[in-house]
Amino acid sequence: MLFALEEANRDPTFLPNVTVGLQLYDSCVSGTRALGSTLSLLSGQLPPTPNFDCRSSQHQLLGIIGGVTSPESEPMAELLSIYQVSQVSHGSQHPQFSDHHRFPSFLRTVPSRAQQPQAIAKMLLFFNWTWVGLVGSDNGAFEWLDQELRKEVGKNGGCVSFSRKIDGHVANVGDVADAIQDSTAKVIICDCYHIHFMLLAKALQKKNVTNKIWVMSTSFLPDSSVLNREARVMLNGSLSLGIHSGPVLGLQHFLSTLHPAMFPDNHLIKLFWQDLFGCIWPGLKPIGLQKGSLVQNCTGLEQLTPTHLSVLKLDDLTATYQAYIAVKAFLEAYKNLRSCSPGEGLFTGGNCARTGDAKPWQLLQYLRAVCFITQAKEKIFFTQDGDIPAIFDIVSIYLAPDHTLKTTKVGHLDFSKPSGRELVINRNIIIWAKGPGKAPLSVCSKTCPLGTWKSAIQGQPSCCHQCLLCPQGEITYIPDSTSCLKCPEDQWPNSKQDQCIPKNLDFLSYKEPLGMALATCTTLFFLLSLTILVIFIWHHHTPIVRANNQRLSYILLCSLALCFLCPFMFIGHPVPLTCALRQAAFGIIFTVCVSAILAKTIIVVSAFRTTRPNARFRKWAGSNLPHAILIACSLIQIVLCMFWVIVWPPMPMNSMEAGPKVTVMCDIGSSEFFYAMLSFLGFLALVSLVVAFLARQLPDTFNEAKHITLSMLVFSCVWISFIPAHLSAQGKDTVAVEIFAILASGAGLLCCLFFPKCYIILLQPAKNTRDQMMGKHYFKK
Repeated sequence: MLFALEEANRDPTFLPNVTVGLQLYDSCVSGTRALGSTLSLLSGQLPPTPNFDCRSSQHQLLGIIGGVTSPESEPMAELLSIYQVSQVSHGSQHPQFSDHHRFPSFLRTVPSRAQQPQAIAKMLLFFNWTWVGLVGSDNGAFEWLDQELRKEVGKNGGCVSFSRKIDGHVANVGDVADAIQDSTAKVIICDCYHIHFMLLAKALQKKNVTNKIWVMSTSFLPDSSVLNREARVMLNGSLSLGIHSGPVLGLQHFLSTLHPAMFPDNHLIKLFWQDLFGCIWPGLKPIGLQKGSLVQNCTGLEQLTPTHLSVLKLDDLTATYQAYIAVKAFLEAYKNLRSCSPGEGLFTGGNCARTGDAKPWQLLQYLRAVCFITQAKEKIFFTQDGDIPAIFDIVSIYLAPDHTLKTTKVGHLDFSKPSGRELVINRNIIIWAKGPGKAPLSVCSKTCPLGTWKSAIQGQPSCCHQCLLCPQGEITYIPDSTSCLKCPEDQWPNSKQDQCIPKNLDFLSYKEPLGMALATCTTLFFLLSLTILVIFIWHHHTPIVRANNQRLSYILLCSLALCFLCPFMFIGHPVPLTCALRQAAFGIIFTVCVSAILAKTIIVVSAFRTTRPNARFRKWAGSNLPHAILIACSLIQIVLCMFWVIVWPPMPMNSMEAGPKVTVMCDIGSSEFFYAMLSFLGFLALVSLVVAFLARQLPDTFNEAKHITLSMLVFSCVWISFIPAHLSAQGKDTVAVEIFAILASGAGLLCCLFFPKCYIILLQPAKNTRDQMMGKHYFKK
């Protein structure tokens, strides 16, 4: 304060012809003494005379700076409000002083404690600390802090694990230490007196609890000269919320040239000199010296050195800066009052105060309207409630090698900045207990990774949760999601369930084992059919080939070969052409096969049921009837399939059923036509089976009725089993089932009808004679 006054007095342009002075009173942190000192300042004499101002007109009272604590400031503010004398406190933080109606003449250069919970919550959010504890001294304000802090921390998704008051009793301190030890919270917010924190640090050290990060409030100053060893060790790697301070240019030079002779009537400077050099001034009572101690008298010739100045801790000017700003505010207000031009004043009609006789309430108006820029380029003004814009410093606390606490300013929090830009912290210069690096975690539950969602745990705080995997088909794309999102119909989650990706197309492919196996079987059966056809053509002159209509055998073999080629239209990516042809081609070709078998069966029956071998019916039946049956049955199926393909053609479709794949399949268009085709095919097979069954007693060496019966039984069993299998299969499995049915029924016909003949042709040619085929034993009877 002396420095600020000296600055103003040395500047002849600042307050011309005016010298500003001060009267200092030590209230000793007592509200009663502060009130007595205030009365003395108001009356201008000791002892004070209430309601009287005994000063001369040349000694004007501009205002009062103080007190430092809220208990001192409250009685002062209530008294000064009556007289409307300005009071600027550089240390009182109690929220009650923001009540302009109760304290109309009170202003302060420190932020209100009401903003500390919000400031602490923003700092916790910056480090993602969502699980914290709270301890504080039992000073009457802890309940309010607890309530406000829970509200602010809760807004950011955090929780308070526990809150405990410290009253100084041994049992109470032990209970608080137990709560800290039992909690999983790594960060503890502390609003304690120094003595209470030292007791708590001792108790925690006995329990070997040293892995906590402390966040200290503005009321706690990490001063090594005050704290014990345990407290210093406990604070290593912690953070503190401090009242903002800035540089005071010229202060160090002022202190280095300070001498009691400059202020001969200022006993406080003489006491400061005594304390600095360990001497006593004659006539002053020594402070802090034990009885019997031998000390020399102060001479005034002592020299101030940098070592002496280091005791003043000029690197931390928190309290000094706030007092400096308070004095500067008074001086700027008084300057504005004196330099007022008529018509620009703050009073009715733009009037100005009388320069030589300005009233305290007039100066109060100018003080409330003051606005100036500090040496640090910071704008200082008072709000309507008498507070300055709240700015807090973020301070890193660490233990130096000499076991003293050091502090480093690592950031600041300015509530006058736009939302989201209030807090600035340089992480790189923070010194944690384990050294510089990443901030430790303090969470009740770890962040739920992508692909999971957080679910509340019954009976636990909101920030304690469990991480559950997203259901099938759903994702989360941000950590700690409270729900999962369902992927679009044509997309599916990736393996981590943090992104929706296009579904893979799924169809029976040649590249997969099933497709390759079916394609290989199809090729083998096709080649086998061609081989048997070649064998029959090569041995076309033999009786077994010529028997029972040689042409029908060739047609049947060619049809079976084409049947074995049908599966190739089922394998691969479906396209409109293959979808339209696959069912129709399969139905028509199989109809030709079964019609040929029916024709061969009828020929056998008619041959043995005709009583006159040379009759015209025998001749017509042998040449025309088989072809008529074949053509008629095939035409019926061809007409049915053509109508189906033209009116309701099967087309490719994508099945978007729940799953990681899009099944590409052929929509049959009309299920009625599909089952009508199968029904007609089944009807022909049934007729062939019945006719062949009736001819089963005919001589074995002449007819193939038994072979036809067996082949039709195999054919019927395969396609009867196909229907439920086809209905129950899904996706590409339906295609595989149909291919299997085609191969199984075709193979059954090929094996049952032609393998016995090939066996005789190739392995028992002796039986392939006319006598054997005509059956001599039958005719000899």
